[in-house]
Amino acid sequence: MAFNVKILTPDGIKWNGMADYLSFRTIEGGMGILPKRSPLLVKLSVDLVELKASDGAKLSFAIHGGYLLNTREGTTIVADAVEKPEDIDIHRAEERISRAREILKVEKDARERARINAKLQRHMLRIRVFKERVHGSNTK
Repeated sequence: MAFNVKILTPDGIKWNGMADYLSFRTIEGGMGILPKRSPLLVKLSVDLVELKASDGAKLSFAIHGGYLLNTREGTTIVADAVEKPEDIDIHRAEERISRAREILKVEKDARERARINAKLQRHMLRIRVFKERVHGSNTK
């Protein structure tokens, strides 16, 4: 039995369909959802969200924070930004990782270092999601 999953951003619906399983990382650790599970509201970390669609496809998304709500009607993820592997420019992400690491070598201000580290984490996530596609997990 499958359950409905919607992944939403301010730009619109990134994915809407039936899934057999959904895994994600919250600010407290990794979790997963199966059909007919208890209600849940959690804050998501900047991390990979993976799902197994009811047609057998395994999909990965880069989720840049947000919230997940699980109810009897299904699961909804609301995030500021969500990226599918096919939307990711791997070369741009690699360049930005190199640039961020260079800046971190010389940056002294704690706030600026935290901001650069957050950017670095997002770019590393993009590469991870892109590689998931390359290794075949975004297929049936």
